[in-house]
Amino acid sequence: MEQIMSCCGFICSECDFYPEKCKGCSEIKGKAFWLAYTGESVCRMYDCCVNKKGLAHCGMCGELPCERFCQNDPNYSDEENEAERKVRVQRLKGLRSSDMM
Repeated sequence: MEQIMSCCGFICSECDFYPEKCKGCSEIKGKAFWLAYTGESVCRMYDCCVNKKGLAHCGMCGELPCERFCQNDPNYSDEENEAERKVRVQRLKGLRSSDMM
């Protein structure tokens, strides 16, 4: 299976919800099913990166990691969130500006 990555560095194609419940952030334009739990209409990171700044991914942003990027997933411990965040930042910083999700 082809690897599909979101603008925030999450590997969508490795998610349990891909592709049945979610087709990946790029495909769904940041309108993830889990937004029903946050009350938002589009993911904050996707909205900032893609919609507002016109970037392919957060690795192209000089503010990485920003406040939006550093929000914790309540399903994981602080340590797990921090470890995942570090992996995503490294992944994103390793991409070329021409790399797409």
